[in-house]
Amino acid sequence: MATLALLFAALPGLATAVLASNIPTNASESDWRSKITNVVVLIEENRSFDTFAGGLTYNSSIDGLLHHNFCNSLNASDPTEMADICSGPLAADISYDDPNHSISGFNMALFSTYHPDEELVAAAPAWKYQNMRGFVTEQSVTFDTVNKSRAAEVMNYYTAEHIPVFNAMAENFVLFDRWFAAVPGPTNPNRAYITSGTSAGHGYNDDAFNVYGLPQKSVFELLSENNITWTNYQNSTTGPGLGFNPDAAFYEWTASSGANITNIKPLQDFYNDAAAGTLPAFTYINPECCSYQSFHPPSPISLGETFIKGIYEAVRNSPQWNTTLFILSFDESGGFGDHESPPVGVPAGDNLTYTETAQDGLNITFGFDRLGLRVPTLLISPWVGKGLIENKGQNFGGEYTHTSILNFLSELWGLEKLTPRVEYSSTFEHLILDEIRGEDSSPSILPDPVAW
Repeated sequence: MATLALLFAALPGLATAVLASNIPTNASESDWRSKITNVVVLIEENRSFDTFAGGLTYNSSIDGLLHHNFCNSLNASDPTEMADICSGPLAADISYDDPNHSISGFNMALFSTYHPDEELVAAAPAWKYQNMRGFVTEQSVTFDTVNKSRAAEVMNYYTAEHIPVFNAMAENFVLFDRWFAAVPGPTNPNRAYITSGTSAGHGYNDDAFNVYGLPQKSVFELLSENNITWTNYQNSTTGPGLGFNPDAAFYEWTASSGANITNIKPLQDFYNDAAAGTLPAFTYINPECCSYQSFHPPSPISLGETFIKGIYEAVRNSPQWNTTLFILSFDESGGFGDHESPPVGVPAGDNLTYTETAQDGLNITFGFDRLGLRVPTLLISPWVGKGLIENKGQNFGGEYTHTSILNFLSELWGLEKLTPRVEYSSTFEHLILDEIRGEDSSPSILPDPVAW
């Protein structure tokens, strides 16, 4: 107890981080669980791995576009049409066309049809039916254009010079190049999977997300049950028609428990709490969407870089830095291209399905048994290696996907695993080092963003 008292005195925010009873009884000083008492999660918006991070060059093992000739055609349904629209380092600071990222839109992008045979898909390797040739076709249909340069915007990528902030983070910590979105669909179903392990059958951004309408148990409820502190810091809007709710506001429990009053706070409180060393055990951050912080088109990339730079520097210079694991990811790929086929036949969060009408007027039904495209994901902490590339998942037999965060939290704090998808997802505690990195090994200030 004396040791804990000294530790709390040295790190003021640690006292609010997690009750000692939540640390597994077999944890020792060398156990990874004893090193991480604060987890910060920031989920940005709508960028695929290839288009955002596929042009990074600091590590030759990155599975990006420097090693692949990734091309599509205007008409993916015609196998004889030459795939002559190829990815290039030409992505714009502002993407004026927001690609179709509905579930049916992803079907076209991945399968070159709105109506893949789901039984055949589930029985075969992902790459056999997901030819990844329909991104440009979907862009052409959505924006009614045969202008190849305009349609190619869905495929073009950024270089390290375009995204110096993200590149510096990746160079200094761990980049996942095989981390998949939970759903091949839009924002809120993915964010529901991130925070509860299921979307409860929701496949688009319907009003249920804006009126505390989801019935399932969330990570926020789970943490409260276990007396683990949490805050959803947010710069979102609330209510139907006003934009995107902060993710904790998706759930019935959040309103009925009063946590919407006590645990959802304005973004400025995050910066204040980080500086004071009083961040809770679990920090979850919602950016504004979709004009200047989130990377979601038409948000400028340079302004998104300004935002993540500020979040990183607040965490890095907080008194709680030496006990913190910061996870930065993107909720989904936003319809932008990626060459890697997402896994199929994975456990869903529940047994619910979702049906929507595709652009050809016919219905498609989705069972949440396929993952979305790869998204850029970073693991940031003085307890992880420098410049590492993490590829295929190593724990629990599954892939890295958004519910890997929930499974990691379950392992960290001994929590219930909310859904089969959570149980399936690979965790990443093996990346936590035996010894903390030196104070000078992590930059306290990142480069300034650039506009072009």
